Formats: sequence, structure tokens, C-alpha cells
Amino acid sequence: MSSSKSNLLYKLGIPSALVWGYIGVILFMLGSCIENSWLSSYLVNIGISKTETGTIFSLYGIFVAIVSWLSGIFVQIFGVRKVMLSGVIIFLVSSIPLVLWAIPSGNFIAIAITYMLRGMAYPLFVYSFLVWVTYRSTNEIMGRATSWFWVCFNLGITIVGPSFAATLIPSIGEINVIWVGIVIALAGTFCSLVLNRDQLILPKTGKSITNEISEGFLIMFKRPRLGMGMLVKAINNIAQFGFIIIMPIFLIDQGFTLTQWASIWGLTYIINSFANVLFGYIGDKCGWRKTIVYIGGPLTGISCLMLYYTSTLFPGQYALLLLSFSVYAIGLGAFGPISALLPALAPDKKAVAVSVLNLGSGLSNFIGPAIVSLLFEPFGVKVVLYVFAILYFVASFLAFFLRTPEELNHAQLKHEKAVV
Repeated sequence: MSSSKSNLLYKLGIPSALVWGYIGVILFMLGSCIENSWLSSYLVNIGISKTETGTIFSLYGIFVAIVSWLSGIFVQIFGVRKVMLSGVIIFLVSSIPLVLWAIPSGNFIAIAITYMLRGMAYPLFVYSFLVWVTYRSTNEIMGRATSWFWVCFNLGITIVGPSFAATLIPSIGEINVIWVGIVIALAGTFCSLVLNRDQLILPKTGKSITNEISEGFLIMFKRPRLGMGMLVKAINNIAQFGFIIIMPIFLIDQGFTLTQWASIWGLTYIINSFANVLFGYIGDKCGWRKTIVYIGGPLTGISCLMLYYTSTLFPGQYALLLLSFSVYAIGLGAFGPISALLPALAPDKKAVAVSVLNLGSGLSNFIGPAIVSLLFEPFGVKVVLYVFAILYFVASFLAFFLRTPEELNHAQLKHEKAVV
């Protein structure tokens, strides 16, 4: 790769050695999550009850959360390429029986087990790659490098995936769409593990797997800022996983159509992709913590309140609803620097710190739907959105305390000079 191109990539915030890895993340997320937007309705249509369908997705979310946390720890023990490859193997071992046997049989237990195992695949693959990114990025570009990771992540799962699946289903059917996804995921594997020739060799700690996992959990208590950072990351995406459940129901009651909702949801993540890159740059220049505290938390919290009041006071007004979701998308983008901030809180334990970050990411899959399950039916959408808003404001408050060792040292020196 020419030096000029390398310089351009560096200015953009992309480690030049990992370009093919980023492309692989897009394809793997697209292929491994191609069913996310339609599988629940399909399962209900083939006779799986709504309660059973909810259970299937809850189990999937729990496994995503657990394996998201373990991915960084496994990278430290086994190496990044082996962990990513294990994600591919688990993806194939779970997906093939899912489409050949479990779904066609309509058996709840079979579907639950195979889909639960499938939930282990993408965290092992993409979150291990995030560890790779943090080791190959200098602090100067860390915010942008991790933001580009989330752009690639969202391109696959949220932006391209749903529309691509919706386009294919009428002509080839749902089961064949999953087969197409398997092929695309394998293409992503080829990009990330074959075309990407970079080698990341981490020093061996000499500790057992049990000790490494124990340390990965206890570090959140030994270094409380990492624990707080995990909570901030867990809150980061709760609305994303809550909105996909409540908004189609709520917005129809307010005079919107499902087509309008789908178009707004797609536009939200297109706007968010630009916001991710913008705030990655702003975070690198002005401070990762400040970006979250003063922009991310406030905007996402305000947007949740806007969504309720613009929809109920001005029902059917597409432009106002789009404005509210745009504020949410921008605020969500301003949370992006948390992926750079957490590894910087523990520069001597980057892989473990990324595991803590990944645990927060995985918990969002569980906490968002759990809040909806507990509050939506008995109290209505207003209470759900107020809870989301309050949690976002809490995340902003918690992020205020996420000072890196460099910031703490600088503050200490400043204090000592003031005393003298």
C-alpha cells in the first residue's frame, strides 16, 4: 500500500493494515444477522407462540452478552485470529441445522438451542476484531478507528441487512435468505482472515483460562472506572433494541405507517454512521469523555422525550418524527468515543478492557428489551421513553468520572502546582 494512501487512511482514522478486516466486519455482520429484522414475525407465522418467540430472542441476547464479554479475554489467551475463526465455526455449526432442521420442524426447543448458539458467533468474530483495532491504533486516531468499526458494524446489521433481506424474501423465501447470509458471512471471513495479512501477537500472561476470566470480571471492581464505563456502554444502545419492539406498535397508533417507520429507522442509522465518524474526530481532538458527557448523553436523553411528544402532539407528522430520530442518531454517534475511552482507562490491560466494553455492548441487547417487557404493557410507551431518557442522562453523569490515567496525572500536577 502506497505511503500516500496510508497517510490518507491514517487521517481518516483507519489503521491501514486492517482495511480488509473492516470490510470483513461489514460482510460478516450482514450475513450473520440477516434475519434480525424479520425472524420474529416469521416464527409466529409458522406456529411458534409470541411468548416462545420472545424466549428465543431473550436466550439469543443473553448469549450475545456473555460471549461479547469473553471475546476480549479469549483473544488474550488464544490470539485474535483463532477466536475470530471459532466464531465462524460456531456460526456454521449452529446455522446449518437451524435452516435444515430446526426451523422447518417448527420445534421450539430446536430453534431455541440452535439460534442461541448462533448468538455466540458474531461477538467472537467482530468484537475480537475490535481488540485488534485498539492495538493497531495510536491514541491520536483511536476515537476515529473505533468509530469506523461501529460504522461497519451498523452497515451490516442495521442499514444494509434489513433492506437487503426485504428485497430478497419475495423472490427466494426466508430460508434461502439465511443461506445467502451464510455465503456472505464466509466472504467476510475471507476478507478479515485471509486478505487481511496483519499479525497481532500479544504477550502470553501464563495464567489459566479460569484466572483470565476471573480477572476479566474482577477488574471492573478493582478499577471502578472500568465498571462505570461498562454501565455507560450498556446504556448506550438500550433504546436501539427497545425501539424495534415498541415503535412499530406505538407509531401506528399515532397515524404513521410501517413503511414510514421503516424508512425513518433506516435513515436514523445512515445519519448515525456520519455522526459516528464526526464524533470520532471530535473525540480525538477535544476529548473522548467530554464528547460523551456534553453531547452523547444529553442528546439521546432529549431525543427520547422528543419522540414521545412530537408523536402524540403532532400525530402523523413525518418530518417531526424524522427530526426526533435524527437527534437520537446524532446523540448515539457522540457515544462512539466510549470504545476508545475504555481501553485508555487500562492501557496495560487493553484486551481485558475491551472485554468490559463488549460486555456493555452485549448487555444492551438484553436490557433494552427487558425494560420494554417490564414497562410497556402495564404503563405504556410514555413511561418506557422516560426511563430511557433518564438512563441516558445517568450515563452522561457517569461518563464525567471516566478520566484516563493521563488526565488524572495532569489534574494531580495541576493541583500540586496550585498548592505550591
